[in-house]
Amino acid sequence: MWQRLDMDFPAMTGFGHIDLTVTDGERSAQWWEQVLGFQLIATSERSDFTIRSMNLPGTYFTVQLVTHDHRVTDRFDERAVGLDHFALRVPDRAVLEAWAEHFDHLGIDHSGVQEEQGGPLIVLRDPDNIQLELWALDPSLGSRRSEKPGA
Repeated sequence: MWQRLDMDFPAMTGFGHIDLTVTDGERSAQWWEQVLGFQLIATSERSDFTIRSMNLPGTYFTVQLVTHDHRVTDRFDERAVGLDHFALRVPDRAVLEAWAEHFDHLGIDHSGVQEEQGGPLIVLRDPDNIQLELWALDPSLGSRRSEKPGA
Protein backbone atom coordinates (compact mmCIF):
# COMPACT_ATOMS: atom_id res chain seq x y z
CA MET A 1 0.00 0.00 0.00
CA TRP A 2 1.13 3.59 -0.59
CA GLN A 3 2.66 5.36 2.37
CA ARG A 4 2.92 9.09 2.95
CA LEU A 5 6.58 10.03 2.89
CA ASP A 6 7.88 12.91 4.96
CA MET A 7 9.57 14.77 2.15
CA ASP A 8 9.35 17.90 0.09
CA PHE A 9 7.52 17.36 -3.17
CA PRO A 10 8.52 19.02 -6.43
CA ALA A 11 6.40 22.09 -7.22
CA MET A 12 3.10 22.07 -9.08
CA THR A 13 1.61 25.37 -10.18
CA GLY A 14 -2.02 24.38 -10.68
CA PHE A 15 -4.37 22.64 -13.04
CA GLY A 16 -3.18 22.22 -16.63
CA HIS A 17 -6.08 20.87 -18.69
CA ILE A 18 -8.47 17.95 -18.92
CA ASP A 19 -9.28 15.94 -22.04
CA LEU A 20 -12.84 14.64 -22.36
CA THR A 21 -13.71 12.10 -25.04
CA VAL A 22 -16.90 13.13 -26.86
CA THR A 23 -18.90 11.62 -29.72
CA ASP A 24 -19.46 14.84 -31.71
CA GLY A 25 -16.75 17.44 -31.21
CA GLU A 26 -18.55 20.25 -33.00
CA ARG A 27 -21.75 19.72 -30.99
CA SER A 28 -19.81 19.52 -27.72
CA ALA A 29 -17.77 22.65 -28.51
CA GLN A 30 -21.00 24.57 -29.19
CA TRP A 31 -22.47 23.27 -25.91
CA TRP A 32 -19.40 24.36 -23.90
CA GLU A 33 -19.59 27.79 -25.58
CA GLN A 34 -23.34 28.36 -25.24
CA VAL A 35 -23.93 26.71 -21.86
CA LEU A 36 -20.71 27.36 -19.91
CA GLY A 37 -19.14 30.34 -21.73
CA PHE A 38 -15.92 28.66 -22.90
CA GLN A 39 -14.32 29.68 -26.21
CA LEU A 40 -12.87 27.44 -28.90
CA ILE A 41 -9.20 28.45 -29.19
CA ALA A 42 -7.77 25.67 -31.39
CA THR A 43 -8.65 22.57 -33.36
CA SER A 44 -6.01 19.94 -34.00
CA GLU A 45 -6.48 17.06 -36.44
CA ARG A 46 -4.45 13.92 -35.72
CA SER A 47 -4.30 10.61 -37.59
CA ASP A 48 -7.17 9.00 -35.63
CA PHE A 49 -8.62 11.75 -33.42
CA THR A 50 -9.45 15.45 -33.34
CA ILE A 51 -8.92 17.79 -30.37
CA ARG A 52 -10.96 20.95 -29.83
CA SER A 53 -9.37 23.10 -27.14
CA MET A 54 -11.86 25.18 -25.15
CA ASN A 55 -10.69 27.96 -22.85
CA LEU A 56 -12.55 29.82 -20.13
CA PRO A 57 -12.01 33.49 -21.08
CA GLY A 58 -9.70 35.43 -18.78
CA THR A 59 -8.11 32.25 -17.40
CA TYR A 60 -5.65 29.53 -18.33
CA PHE A 61 -8.36 26.91 -17.68
CA THR A 62 -8.62 24.59 -20.69
CA VAL A 63 -10.95 21.69 -21.47
CA GLN A 64 -10.01 19.66 -24.53
CA LEU A 65 -12.79 17.83 -26.34
CA VAL A 66 -11.38 14.75 -28.07
CA THR A 67 -13.23 12.90 -30.84
CA HIS A 68 -11.70 9.49 -31.57
CA ASP A 69 -12.28 7.83 -34.93
CA HIS A 70 -12.56 4.39 -33.28
CA ARG A 71 -14.18 4.92 -29.88
CA VAL A 72 -15.38 1.92 -27.88
CA THR A 73 -18.64 3.39 -26.57
CA ASP A 74 -21.17 6.05 -27.51
CA ARG A 75 -22.11 7.30 -24.04
CA PHE A 76 -20.22 8.28 -20.90
CA ASP A 77 -20.79 6.10 -17.83
CA GLU A 78 -19.25 7.19 -14.53
CA ARG A 79 -19.46 3.59 -13.27
CA ALA A 80 -16.60 2.62 -15.62
CA VAL A 81 -13.04 3.03 -14.41
CA GLY A 82 -11.82 6.55 -15.14
CA LEU A 83 -13.59 9.85 -14.73
CA ASP A 84 -16.59 9.96 -12.38
CA HIS A 85 -17.42 13.64 -12.72
CA PHE A 86 -15.76 16.98 -13.22
CA ALA A 87 -16.38 19.93 -10.86
CA LEU A 88 -15.91 23.61 -11.73
CA ARG A 89 -15.58 26.12 -8.88
CA VAL A 90 -17.74 29.21 -8.63
CA PRO A 91 -17.14 32.01 -6.09
CA ASP A 92 -20.24 31.66 -3.91
CA ARG A 93 -23.88 30.65 -3.58
CA ALA A 94 -25.16 33.81 -5.29
CA VAL A 95 -23.16 32.99 -8.41
CA LEU A 96 -24.32 29.37 -8.21
CA GLU A 97 -27.94 30.56 -8.13
CA ALA A 98 -27.23 32.79 -11.16
CA TRP A 99 -25.96 29.69 -13.00
CA ALA A 100 -29.17 27.83 -12.12
CA GLU A 101 -31.19 30.68 -13.67
CA HIS A 102 -28.91 30.64 -16.73
CA PHE A 103 -29.45 26.88 -17.19
CA ASP A 104 -33.22 27.31 -16.76
CA HIS A 105 -33.24 30.04 -19.40
CA LEU A 106 -31.41 27.72 -21.85
CA GLY A 107 -33.60 24.73 -21.00
CA ILE A 108 -30.63 22.74 -19.66
CA ASP A 109 -31.57 19.96 -17.22
CA HIS A 110 -29.82 20.36 -13.88
CA SER A 111 -30.19 19.42 -10.23
CA GLY A 112 -30.84 22.89 -8.87
CA VAL A 113 -28.73 24.08 -5.97
CA GLN A 114 -28.02 21.15 -3.64
CA GLU A 115 -26.31 21.11 -0.26
CA GLU A 116 -23.31 18.80 -0.24
CA GLN A 117 -20.19 18.21 1.83
CA GLY A 118 -17.89 21.12 1.22
CA GLY A 119 -20.56 23.50 -0.07
CA PRO A 120 -23.53 23.87 -2.40
CA LEU A 121 -23.41 22.65 -5.97
CA ILE A 122 -25.38 22.13 -9.19
CA VAL A 123 -25.12 18.89 -11.18
CA LEU A 124 -25.69 18.79 -14.94
CA ARG A 125 -24.62 16.63 -17.88
CA ASP A 126 -23.11 17.47 -21.23
CA PRO A 127 -24.44 16.05 -24.53
CA ASP A 128 -22.40 12.83 -23.99
CA ASN A 129 -23.75 12.35 -20.45
CA ILE A 130 -20.51 13.48 -18.75
CA GLN A 131 -21.48 14.66 -15.29
CA LEU A 132 -20.35 18.20 -14.50
CA GLU A 133 -20.75 20.11 -11.27
CA LEU A 134 -20.60 23.79 -10.49
CA TRP A 135 -19.46 23.99 -6.90
CA ALA A 136 -19.28 26.86 -4.42
CA LEU A 137 -16.66 25.76 -1.89
CA ASP A 138 -17.53 26.63 1.69
CA PRO A 139 -14.17 26.44 3.53
CA SER A 140 -15.91 26.42 6.92
CA LEU A 141 -17.54 23.08 6.09
CA GLY A 142 -14.17 21.54 5.28
CA SER A 143 -12.66 22.66 8.58
CA ARG A 144 -15.61 21.23 10.51
CA ARG A 145 -15.31 17.94 8.64
CA SER A 146 -11.64 17.57 9.60
CA GLU A 147 -12.22 18.08 13.33
CA LYS A 148 -12.05 14.97 15.44
CA PRO A 149 -15.26 13.96 17.25
CA GLY A 150 -15.27 15.07 20.86
CA ALA A 151 -12.40 17.52 20.35
